[in-house]
Amino acid sequence: MPVVSEERFLGGQTYEQVRDRVNAEGGKSKTMLATGEASARNATIDLTPFNELPHPVNVLVLSEEWCPDCTDGLPIIDRIAKESGKLNVRVFPRDEHLDLADQFLNKGEFRSIPTVIFLDDNYELIGFVSERPDSVTEYRKQKRQALHAARPELGGFEARPDELSDEVREARLKAEAEVKAESYAYSVPEIASWLATPLQGAAVS
Repeated sequence: MPVVSEERFLGGQTYEQVRDRVNAEGGKSKTMLATGEASARNATIDLTPFNELPHPVNVLVLSEEWCPDCTDGLPIIDRIAKESGKLNVRVFPRDEHLDLADQFLNKGEFRSIPTVIFLDDNYELIGFVSERPDSVTEYRKQKRQALHAARPELGGFEARPDELSDEVREARLKAEAEVKAESYAYSVPEIASWLATPLQGAAVS
């Protein structure tokens, strides 16, 4: 059974439409998306799994612009789509399409984003992935732990931001952002490889 109708799928936004809207609205999401685009553009990505697809597949992405994993992931998906010519991508706001989110819960429980759903020509499910690879989660955790071990003045790894003074919280956010930026050389190729996992061994008709 199709996940969505062709009409509903084509009613989603292209990446260019999302990008134009985010840039017009400005604010933090614009900065986050620009960072994601620069990281996706500068990383080494293995396009082989996508290039080897016999023909393009449809990709439905549940996303929200305030989500860092989305502003990281969407530019990677867009680069793969443009360079391989094998992904027909439409982006949907998760909170406006909860019926879809509830069909593709992360670990059967969470409405995580981005959720990237691969569909065949008939809009039937090939497979999906949600949020980010576990390898990226663990890598960033280790980097943050190392940061806080080296700089205890930032409040400690386990501290919640609302427990800190404004000055410490600002310094902590800046330092953690720098650590995340340093992780992109690792995380972007990992995310690209992870995106290909639903397609490996699948019958793409």
